[in-house]
Amino acid sequence: MNDILIIFPSWEERSFLGFQKDIEKYQNLNKVFLFRFEKSAHPSETHKRISEIKNACLIKNIVSEDLSIPNTEVEKWRTLENFARNLDANTTIYIDITTMPRSIIWTLFFFFKQRFQQATVLYYKPREYSNEWLSKDPGIPQLLFKHSGIVEFGKPTTLFVLTGYDEDRVIQLVNYYEPQNVIVGECNQRSSCEYGIKPEVFNIDEYDATWGYDIIESKIKNILESSNLIVASLGPKTGAISVYQCFMKYPQIALAYVPCKEFNIDYCSGIGEEFIKTIKLKNV
Repeated sequence: MNDILIIFPSWEERSFLGFQKDIEKYQNLNKVFLFRFEKSAHPSETHKRISEIKNACLIKNIVSEDLSIPNTEVEKWRTLENFARNLDANTTIYIDITTMPRSIIWTLFFFFKQRFQQATVLYYKPREYSNEWLSKDPGIPQLLFKHSGIVEFGKPTTLFVLTGYDEDRVIQLVNYYEPQNVIVGECNQRSSCEYGIKPEVFNIDEYDATWGYDIIESKIKNILESSNLIVASLGPKTGAISVYQCFMKYPQIALAYVPCKEFNIDYCSGIGEEFIKTIKLKNV
């Protein structure tokens, strides 16, 4: 067997706690790839989680390998392209997205769908969230490389956002793209927020059996009939997977994300419910 696990540890407790569950559940794993940015948030705590994961690999006789990812977009893209190209085509892939940035998730899927039939995605909720802020100082919104959509002249632009706890990033998207229409999906774990605008708001459960895909796909399909579309996922990472599944079906949509310069080290604690989904990929 050639089973691998890809994980992007952060400073959060669930980085390691989720990994412990991963290696107990999937006994055939023979290699773990630990992704990290060259410059990461809370580097001391992140290094601690990486060390814990490596020690657990040693105990289980699993090979671990680091992959340092540049913070510049072009070099990030090239690094992940080379990574995917060097994997054996018969590899069984598990991806723990619990603390993986959305841009990394989407870029991996772009390359994986060119070579692999499927990938199994793992996600762990925190046990609880703090009432404090999640992130501060959002940067300039960016469209994912090779995922910037198809613009039809004469059509308005709609911004479709799955929200999380940090509404400032929604406001940043609206101010930057100045769309004619804004549609906001709020996960059922939160109440409505003030975005500085009056968007169309709908409720979505990104923890349901489809990870919200059914409602996301139906809304995207309807929007595309009359509008250009920019999509962003700022809520649970499960929603980011469903968004990419929609992109594979509707490649004319644009995928956007909002980097932030500061994250609250105490915004969540512990580990909660586990979610697993096997994604069918386009094999060419």
